Amino acid sequence: MRRKKFAGILFLVSVVALAFLTGCGQEKNGDILEEPEITVEYLSGEYADQILRDGGEKELGAIRIKEEKDGKYALTVESMVIVESSYDKDGYYVADKNLSTTVPLDSEARVTYIKDKKKGPEVMELGAFIEKVQKDAKSEDFSDPDTEKLYDVYIIGGNALMLLAKEMPDA
Repeated sequence: MRRKKFAGILFLVSVVALAFLTGCGQEKNGDILEEPEITVEYLSGEYADQILRDGGEKELGAIRIKEEKDGKYALTVESMVIVESSYDKDGYYVADKNLSTTVPLDSEARVTYIKDKKKGPEVMELGAFIEKVQKDAKSEDFSDPDTEKLYDVYIIGGNALMLLAKEMPDA
């Protein structure tokens, strides 16, 4: 009789403990982990830092996106650097490093785009971003630095994982 009681109590304690333990840990919605709200601040702060901590690289440059035969996209980054200059009316100029890198654009890449200079960068869906960048490439005047669109490109594992539109410094 004691054995049955002990086994019953042990079973009951196990069930209660299991119920409490399954509620502990990371927040989940079913089997999906909750992701923070995707904002420009989150992407340029916490997310960018995580990519760099994980061994990623950050490259500033003008970008071109080309569709490949398999329906994926290749991203070419023309490396640039912003140089402070007292001789320029804006207080800086953009110098071409004469280096370019072409990598696959990750299908889950996070992107921001500047539609309006007064509003600054905005988070955008990848498909819409690709269309805008391809349209920009056709209409850019590379002799006018005011029309230059630069991006901080985060590359990890040979793939472009994030592209953040770069706001140019104020004069």
